[in-house]
This record gives sequence, structure tokens and C-alpha cells, in this order.
Amino acid sequence: MFDTARIDHTGDVHVFAIREKGCAVRDVVWAEFHSPAGRLVRRPVSQLLREALEEREPVWKPVQYRGKQAIATWWRPAGAARHAGCATLEALAAARALEFDPEVAAFTAWPVRLSWADGGGAHVPDFFARLADGRARLVVRAPGGTAGENWPGVLRLLDAAGRQAGWQVRVHTPADTSVAEAENRRRLSRYRHARLADAEAARLLHVAFATPRPLTEGVAATGLPELSALAQAHHLIWKRDLRIDWNLPFVPARSLVWSPAASRAVA
Repeated sequence: MFDTARIDHTGDVHVFAIREKGCAVRDVVWAEFHSPAGRLVRRPVSQLLREALEEREPVWKPVQYRGKQAIATWWRPAGAARHAGCATLEALAAARALEFDPEVAAFTAWPVRLSWADGGGAHVPDFFARLADGRARLVVRAPGGTAGENWPGVLRLLDAAGRQAGWQVRVHTPADTSVAEAENRRRLSRYRHARLADAEAARLLHVAFATPRPLTEGVAATGLPELSALAQAHHLIWKRDLRIDWNLPFVPARSLVWSPAASRAVA
């Protein structure tokens, strides 16, 4: 790889020409992102291997205006101090899917703007995720309506960025999950936060659900205060420490819940 670079007055290195084997300068993907100090910098994505983009501020935020069709909202990942922005309800579902994915250790919204070397085709992926094994993943939602006219070009850009940076690239679509599972995730996601974890309550719940039974019946069998025990049980279900059939609508009074760790809890 050959680089031509200059160092500006801030001390940041700005590479303005790069050629990799089999990759012409015009085919290199560039990334615009904030440095740890908050400065906006631009570099080829191939140089971002050690950049913790999941900890950086957004490079873009949705503009709110009267008559806008999309609904922008915010998602707070469990254990994170900063919310992740969601430009649409479909993006909110993608954030929920990232939160539910056991491979994902952390994620944030809009921390990088990608473009070709000439600045064309710029796109800001919805999310950047850091996986538990250290790899990185870009997540984008498939657009609808006229917004999808530029989608083939966006996919080419994302594919090139993934190859050059060593990132996974995932496109989230509503078809990724069944209607029942999507609704179960939506309802149970409110119990995702670690503040609901309680080791002793978890032990008693695992014992109570040693054999499959409805949630309310098992919670009553623990002898714990009902409201707090229900919240803790929902937290364990979200974490998949207690099991349900995610492809069926979850009804606490009827849906079966069981513990794969029951034998260890009894011991």
C-alpha cells in the first residue's frame, strides 16, 4: 500500500492519495468521523481498524420539520450512557435487533460518513456495532419508496467499505424476524437494563421454571414480591436466560417459560 500524506496544524495525518493492490485511488472508500478529541477528520476506511467508532459522536442527525413522514426517535443501549439515534421506526427496530443480538457488545448511530475518493456517493450508515470478539459491523436499513432509487450505489459503497476496512455489513429488513417475534422483542426490550439483574431472584426463578409453566404461575411460586419478580423474570427472558417460544405471541398468564439452567440452579 502506498500513501501520500500531510500533517496539518492540529497534528492529524490526512492521507489524500492511497493505492492498494487491485484498488485504484478512485475506488478507495473514505470515512469522515470524529476523533477522540472531537475533531472531524477524514481518512481511508482501511486506516480505521483501531478506531472505536462505537464511542464517537454522530456525524449526522435527522432534521425535524413540519410534514416530515419519518418519525425520529432514540434508543438507549443497555449499559450505555449515550442514546443511539433512529431516523425512522424501521431504524428503531434495527436498534432493537442489535440490542438483542448476543454477538453485539456495543453500538451507536451515525458515527461515520462514507464516500468515494472524489467525495461522491456519500452515505451515513444507520449503526456501527462492535462485536464481542472485537470485529466491527455496519448496519443499514433498506430504504422504501423513492429513497431506494440510489440503493444499488449505496450497496456498492458499503460493500467496498466492508472489504477495505474488514467490517461486516448487514442490511436490516422487517422480514428478518416474524411478526410475533418482533412484537415480543418490542415489549420485552424495556426490561433489557442491567439494573433489573438480581442473583438471588434469578436463582429462585430458575428453580421455579425447572419445568415449563406460565410466567405468572412460576413467579408466584418463588415467594418473591410480585411486581419486582415479574420485572426480573422479564429481564431473564430478554437475556435468554429463561426461555420462551419467540415465534408465538408472549402472554404472561398463558405462555410457557422454562429454564435451561434449572439443574444448575437447584444444585
